[in-house]
Amino acid sequence: MYSIIIGIFILLILIWIDFQIGKKHFKRKAPLVHFPLDPTKYELFTTGDTFFKQFFEDVKQAKTNVSIAFFTVRNDQISKDLFKLLKEKAQTGVTVNLQVDWVGSIALKRKLIKDLRASGVHVRKSNPPTFPFFFYRLNRRNHRKITIIDSTISYLGGFNVGKEYLGADPKLGDWRDYHLKLVDKQMAGILQNVFAYDWEAENKPALKKTPTKPLKGDTSFTVHITEAGQLEDLLVHWLQQAKQSISIGSPYFIPSKRVFDCLLQACAKGIDVTILVPEKEDHPLVKPTAFPYYRKLLAAGGKVHFYNNGFYHAKISLIDDNWANLGTANFDKRSFFLNQEINLEMSGDKELLLPIKNAFLKDLKSSFPATESYLNNQSLRAKIAGWIGKLVEPLL
Repeated sequence: MYSIIIGIFILLILIWIDFQIGKKHFKRKAPLVHFPLDPTKYELFTTGDTFFKQFFEDVKQAKTNVSIAFFTVRNDQISKDLFKLLKEKAQTGVTVNLQVDWVGSIALKRKLIKDLRASGVHVRKSNPPTFPFFFYRLNRRNHRKITIIDSTISYLGGFNVGKEYLGADPKLGDWRDYHLKLVDKQMAGILQNVFAYDWEAENKPALKKTPTKPLKGDTSFTVHITEAGQLEDLLVHWLQQAKQSISIGSPYFIPSKRVFDCLLQACAKGIDVTILVPEKEDHPLVKPTAFPYYRKLLAAGGKVHFYNNGFYHAKISLIDDNWANLGTANFDKRSFFLNQEINLEMSGDKELLLPIKNAFLKDLKSSFPATESYLNNQSLRAKIAGWIGKLVEPLL
């Protein structure tokens, strides 16, 4: 018995050492890159049916190349429809690259991957856990979701490929997400550069800043590539600029101390701080682990709303009337410190940001405000899950 306990203790120590050394290793190797862009128009998708309809149509019209990266691709019908389309495009001579995350798409059947490759589709799973730093690599996921078509059309946002994103999961119901389509060669070139960086496991190509034209007026777009703590620094900088309001939408809310302190300080200044999260949960630990943050935020004068018209998966931050940040990063420590993420910062033009702001306000209407009573009136199972989540919070 004692030998088993000692063995477990030694294993935990080794995992801790592995994680700490791996964190330092990848922080040194992180790209630390952002790309400024000329202001450009975009199309915002918030439902799976509209997103996949346009996405499939654009892939179908591809003439030369398609590069697609998702965190999760399932084995279900919508996934098979995508595979069928990619095989058809590859067989017509279009260069097709498909990149999925090793953990996020771990259930993807080998037979499907083999069929894709036999049809000429290049397939790669990102970040398979290997030595050294096995445990850290297991937790370092490629969470970026980007698509580049014919070096002109780009997609970026929160949707993955699976029936739940179409609202076909009876447990989660209708799915709400934010995903952008941009028709801009400069944007496509930047995302292709990022795609190539993620694709090359060894001898990674440099993430070079793409030359840009002088920005017009005060409006600017910036693509941020983060993966080892840089997102926390960005969020602290952004939140400290707020003067009237901060609105955050995320499926998960487990911020770092620095970021959460910024929100509490904003509340103390009288800035309107609103958090929108789903009432439903797709993870057993994340929702109850966030409750202590909600209680502190409410006590400081902030507002927390639970979306109850299905599952809310959007990743959005809005500051005042002229700034937005939309992409793949959740508002949690995993996205801040572990995951490879990509976000688009937009600022300056109120009219340009109006579709995103209106989408958030619409979702806010499909929610109810959290109260101290609601947060305290949780089941024993939820309370136990919250205690367990606290122990593994850095990985959530």
